Amino acid sequence: MSREPLPLTALPAPELLSVVIPARDAAALLPRQLAALGRQDYPGRWEVVVADNGSTDDTAATALRWADRLPNLRVVAAPARTGINHARNSGAVTARGDVLVFCDADDTATPGWLRAMARAAGTAHLVGGYPAPYTTANHHARSWRTPQPRDRLPVALDYLPFAMGCSLGVRTDVFHALGGFDESYAGGGDEVEFCWRALLADYTLAYAPDAVMRYHQREHLGPLVRQAYGYGNGDAHLMRDFRAHGLPAITPATAARTWLQLLRRLPELTDRERAGRWCYDAAFRVGRLNGSIRYRVPCL
Repeated sequence: MSREPLPLTALPAPELLSVVIPARDAAALLPRQLAALGRQDYPGRWEVVVADNGSTDDTAATALRWADRLPNLRVVAAPARTGINHARNSGAVTARGDVLVFCDADDTATPGWLRAMARAAGTAHLVGGYPAPYTTANHHARSWRTPQPRDRLPVALDYLPFAMGCSLGVRTDVFHALGGFDESYAGGGDEVEFCWRALLADYTLAYAPDAVMRYHQREHLGPLVRQAYGYGNGDAHLMRDFRAHGLPAITPATAARTWLQLLRRLPELTDRERAGRWCYDAAFRVGRLNGSIRYRVPCL
């Protein structure tokens, strides 16, 4: 049974926003996001922190080229541990703002994104924007994943809502009270775990529908399959950590129906548009299977 978000609480308007961008080998993609941030219409004070997670390309140098076009932009090194949560935590530690706003290097913020995130940050401890899916070349990829709901935050595993890490804001004092992101999560469940932990600690989470982040869909099967596998593995990790807090179990009957449906959908592999969706769903299920073994929980 899902739990409803807690009532929103009036909070002070942010005095300084810190936009934190975790990045690894993102030199080719990062300029698009930085250019989008340069077009923000937010009138308040803000800064940009790029956390370089041990890149082997020119990610850091690429980011610094934008220092004269973005407010107080700086790059922090985060090579100690590979993973998006380590990069997020490293960036947050050096941030000076009273509100942290996280986004990804391979997406692009719409002009009103930061303004909408700031406005919502005055209503709740955590906020999440809307990830609008887009592709640059392969239009078939738009159907490979189910888009997030437009009128609300997504709910994972029929339990609690969460904000996607590509558009997630949190009060800085709350971030530190929670101990930041759990760095044992990598490739799936990372932002879900953070939001759920916050909600279970009685912090509030609000949706900012006007904070639209253009979320770049994976357009090739290899990256798509790796992403889906990570998400499935992450679900099992979440099941291990939150089943004692009321996360509903996945019944054997439900798991069996899901795998049977996947087998029945095998003919989709002959259709170019639907093949990607089948591959995504299959990789996701295999990730759950692996996670069930790894974390010793039933999450099939």
